[in-house]
Amino acid sequence: MTMKLQPRARFFYYAELADALNYDDQKSPYAFSLNGQWQFCYLGSPREIPTAFLEGRYQDLDWGSIQVPGHLELQGYGEPNYTNIDFPIPVAPPNVPAENPTGLYYRTFTYQKHLDRQILRFDGVDSVFKVWLNGRLVGEGHGSRLMTEFDVTEFLVDGENQLAVEMEKWSQYSYLEDQDMWWLSGIFRDVTIVEETLIEDFQITPVYQENQWFAQIQVKQNLSSFQPVALDIYYRGEVVTTALLKEETAQVLIPDAKEWNNEEPNLYTAVIQDVQKDALVAVRFGLRRVEMLQDQICLNGVPVLFNGVNRHEFDPEHGRTLSREAIRSEVLQIKKMHINAIRTSHYPNDPYFYDVCDEVGLLVIDECDIETHGMWVQVHPAQDSYWEAEFVERGLRMVHRDFNHPCVLIWSLGNESDFGPNFIAMAQAMRQADPSRLIHYEGDRDTVVADMYSTMYTSVEELEKRASKQVHQKPQILCEYGHAMGNGPGSLQDYQDIFRLYPSLQGGFIWEWKDHGLKQGENYVWGGAFHEPVNDGTFCIDGLVLPDGTPSPGLLEYTRIIQPLKFYVAQNHVVVESLYHYQTVVDLQLQWSVEVSGRVLAEGSVPLPPLAAKALSPVISLPFPTTIEQGAYLNLTVVATESFDVFEVGDVIAATQTQAQAIETAGIEANVTVEDSAARLVIRRGDLEVVINRGSGNICQISQKGQTLLQKEMSLTLDRLPISNDMNVVADRKQKRIGTLFYRCEDLRMTVYEAAAMVVLRQRIMPPAVSWGIELEITLWVTDAGLTVTTKGWFDGEKPLEVPRIGYSLPLNQQIGEIGWYGRGPEESYPDSFANALVGRYQVSRTNWAFPYVVPQEAGNRMDVSWATLTLPASDIGLRLTAIHPLNLNVVGEAGNILGATDGGDEIRIDSRVQALGSNSCGPLPLARYRLYTDPFHFSFTVQVD
Repeated sequence: MTMKLQPRARFFYYAELADALNYDDQKSPYAFSLNGQWQFCYLGSPREIPTAFLEGRYQDLDWGSIQVPGHLELQGYGEPNYTNIDFPIPVAPPNVPAENPTGLYYRTFTYQKHLDRQILRFDGVDSVFKVWLNGRLVGEGHGSRLMTEFDVTEFLVDGENQLAVEMEKWSQYSYLEDQDMWWLSGIFRDVTIVEETLIEDFQITPVYQENQWFAQIQVKQNLSSFQPVALDIYYRGEVVTTALLKEETAQVLIPDAKEWNNEEPNLYTAVIQDVQKDALVAVRFGLRRVEMLQDQICLNGVPVLFNGVNRHEFDPEHGRTLSREAIRSEVLQIKKMHINAIRTSHYPNDPYFYDVCDEVGLLVIDECDIETHGMWVQVHPAQDSYWEAEFVERGLRMVHRDFNHPCVLIWSLGNESDFGPNFIAMAQAMRQADPSRLIHYEGDRDTVVADMYSTMYTSVEELEKRASKQVHQKPQILCEYGHAMGNGPGSLQDYQDIFRLYPSLQGGFIWEWKDHGLKQGENYVWGGAFHEPVNDGTFCIDGLVLPDGTPSPGLLEYTRIIQPLKFYVAQNHVVVESLYHYQTVVDLQLQWSVEVSGRVLAEGSVPLPPLAAKALSPVISLPFPTTIEQGAYLNLTVVATESFDVFEVGDVIAATQTQAQAIETAGIEANVTVEDSAARLVIRRGDLEVVINRGSGNICQISQKGQTLLQKEMSLTLDRLPISNDMNVVADRKQKRIGTLFYRCEDLRMTVYEAAAMVVLRQRIMPPAVSWGIELEITLWVTDAGLTVTTKGWFDGEKPLEVPRIGYSLPLNQQIGEIGWYGRGPEESYPDSFANALVGRYQVSRTNWAFPYVVPQEAGNRMDVSWATLTLPASDIGLRLTAIHPLNLNVVGEAGNILGATDGGDEIRIDSRVQALGSNSCGPLPLARYRLYTDPFHFSFTVQVD
């Protein structure tokens, strides 16, 4: 009779409260490890098992030795085999090859019983196994990366015991375990005898009701009727509440609750004491809720952005057998790289992994041990009723084992196994066992059971198409993207930009964390190194770190892109934004330097004030030199001055580099004042006043000494007068309505400090009647240098392929007099027509600015303009425009007409890019390299009024 236990949580009993609160099962006298050297016999198939083994005459066998836990193939028994998709055996389920490597394990141990029950626990055996204790068959197990437990109370004796295990490499269940990894077999995780008394299962579900936190305690006992037990809940070693549990399920209020999240991983420990046996059972938990709010995955009410990695368990010498030291070291390294999430690709990990993730704060997608990637059969296992019970059982075994870990936010049904009724049944059973978490499965393309739409390696363009649709839809994550094979991956910044742009895109998981190179001498090898007839070569060398954990350039790139602080810079002014979601960061220092050609022109450091989650720091003014050479760079680094989280003193938390810009001041010492209302935001500094329309997000007025400059709002526009060579594209531009745009401010935040103010706003621009738009992230600075505008933009939806220009229109309420500039000139210039326009310093009057074409059309653009001055004779005011990265400058008449066509005020155009000219009235369009496609854009300029 098999004594296999039903799926349940994994927990331990302790004798000392201190050990229970430290959660160190290795200190428990009730956990007896059977790890170590075992006797071993390697056979070619289970048909070769000697009768003496089956009859318990173990002394009659010729034994070798093997380390447990460990893999056969890495200890001289058989060879490793790496495949990504294809099976290295014939695909003929449920049959397995006649040649099926089989291992016989045997050891003796001396034991003294302490508590009422003894449980023999196997945390991982690949692939199937049978167990005998003292010559009696205990039972059999399968599910390579899942816990299997047997009640051996009746089998175990005080004194010497004999334990024997038969393990087979291939089984019918191997067809469900075709994960992208080395095929390695054996008892590869811990083997333990666990002593127990009254408590058979112990689950804790955090419950948030009416702004209070409760722990829902479910305790199963091995008695016919429930025996009351005392419960104590501890936080950081102190009792916070006690309760007498009189029923199997109870709800306990947690006073002064501290929530668990990946930035503040607050942990509680629930302890039940069996007074009669002087034994304590302890379960650690966290207070956190996982839910869908407004079509987003939220943790404690806050949308999650997964900056994640896929992680296989792997060691170059020991395969999937990892020591606790190796697991902790790797998890800490991941956390230090600002990665906040791990997908356990593609199976439940070693139980200790979840303990560490609970402690340091990592979000986990816990994936079930199901992948049938190479199953080229007519009826796939996901649709074959033969496999339904196995699918459901594997899901429940994972859920019950890892139930109490707060780090697990999402259950994943498996990987690359198609979709069908078996997954539906599996999801239903898992959701019934645990309704507190979400469910993921990438193969569920129609999200029949999945709470999110999950894809692999989707392009930025395709992500944008779905995310920009103005409809309610499940959020999308990329369970795999950024393939880190060899030198790569690329475009991680582009992915991160779009993740942060659209609420429905909630991040993704890089494939993958570590190279799977097995150590041979001084080298690492991959598929084919062992002459496997079926292998996938170097496809296992695809990690962000080398097999020994050395970071690749790709990891360093990813770390910088997902760093938790963002920098805004204008001249010598800096604002730091916290991208943390929960915690307030303190004890940080901003270090800076201005360098040119390796020479340091100036440097210094300044302490950062405490930064709340999502907050902006005050404006920090750095003591720049007044003269900065061309080509100088500003380096900014934030370091920890005290230890926090996983960071030590001196660790770099974030860094960036921008081109340094000389301080062009108006010479006026003045502080900023702000007038804020629902309709508008007014910022004043000295004689300069900037007014922002809170509805549109546009600057609606600029004033100097009380004199207004703008006739209408300053806004980002795309249109220009058509040129003759536009005749074949004018109709398309009209159809896309690029000349009629509506503006909406989606978010506006401001930070002010003495003489400077900065506004960060998100703006949505859309035309009427058609389905496309632009998302803008705009930073506005009002400082001693004037008004600085920095803009990042992304087109989305059914966008036009090209536009005539991208830039700001400043519609003045008066006409311009003289125009001076440093850039191309003196004549106009365009991307495919500038050979005669040399970079230099020029000045012309308004009347000589634009060439007088016979047929009125676009004219006058100047390229590569670093600065320009414009006089306004009617008000005796002058404008100075500057840009670190040269832009396009044009002056046109009112409403974009040619100069002189009307008597109204002129319009200044400051463009990031403009469309080329071509010959399309009778010839080709401009060459592709000159055309203005609707790609993301980024530019900055400063307006000074004096």
